[in-house]
Amino acid sequence: MQDLQNNLFTSNFKKMQKSILKYSFLFFMPVVVVFIIVELLVLHMPANYKNNSEYYHKNKNNIELMAFGSSQMAGAINPDFIDVPSICLASSSQHHKLDFTILKTLLPETKNLKYVVLELSTSHLELPHNSKNFWKNSVYLKYFGVNAFERKTYFKDKLIFISNPDIYSEKLKDYYLLGKDEATLNLYGFNTGEGHGVFRKYNFDEEVISKLPTHPNQKENPEIFKHNTAYLYSMLDYLKEHHIQTIICSLPLYKTYRANLNPNIVRRRDSVVEVIRKKYPEVIFINVEKDTTTFKITDFNNANHLNFKGAEKFSKKLSEIVNQLD
Repeated sequence: MQDLQNNLFTSNFKKMQKSILKYSFLFFMPVVVVFIIVELLVLHMPANYKNNSEYYHKNKNNIELMAFGSSQMAGAINPDFIDVPSICLASSSQHHKLDFTILKTLLPETKNLKYVVLELSTSHLELPHNSKNFWKNSVYLKYFGVNAFERKTYFKDKLIFISNPDIYSEKLKDYYLLGKDEATLNLYGFNTGEGHGVFRKYNFDEEVISKLPTHPNQKENPEIFKHNTAYLYSMLDYLKEHHIQTIICSLPLYKTYRANLNPNIVRRRDSVVEVIRKKYPEVIFINVEKDTTTFKITDFNNANHLNFKGAEKFSKKLSEIVNQLD
């Protein structure tokens, strides 16, 4: 009798398990379908990293110049105006740690790489590096095969929408519902359109723009500075070891931005420049932070980012330097 009761219990339990699995599948299946649709919609939208990736994979054997950095660099380098085959892998909020990870992953594939362009802005050394969970890690993993997660990766790590649902929900709304896509991306992923720059919004009126707030990093952090500086030197050692010419850029800043910089942060950054000049004499510097002769108010999107006109000027300047090296 006991065995019969056990068998009945086991049978009922298995039926209950099957029932739970069935209803769970029916419940979650629509959710999964929705996520798949949303992911496909995101992948279908125009994006600079899509163009960049396509260009890279088609031309990686020919690329001679690779640029890295934050949004300042992304908005300043248009490979259309550089005479050697180039790619800019800069992106907003990107720091040296992610730059270095991308470089080390892609270098073995870019057999003809000769020049690497790095950013050294006024506060680049006193901001923390991207964390191992930085959302753009998914972008670089999917489009360039770069693992910046510092762990084994899984399928979900390549899903773009769930890497940052807030940002991509906004982009989906703007692109599909509001038709707000203002980007005009070239084959390198550079936005050649006029966009929504705040300077353009105010018709490049100096008086109005002089009253706009600027927000340079004011927070001093000597410990982060020490860590980031050592990291930068390790990057320079790596590039030197691989016989790649390093070019370090400090990009144009509008006068209202420069006026609000923390002088101690600037001084520490400049002290690193002097160390690099002595320790790595082969490194070339392009410092146009205060260049008001070349870069006018009409060359800026905002106080610390160039627009497409300013990018043309800076890219041509970079190209001239590279041509002299050849």
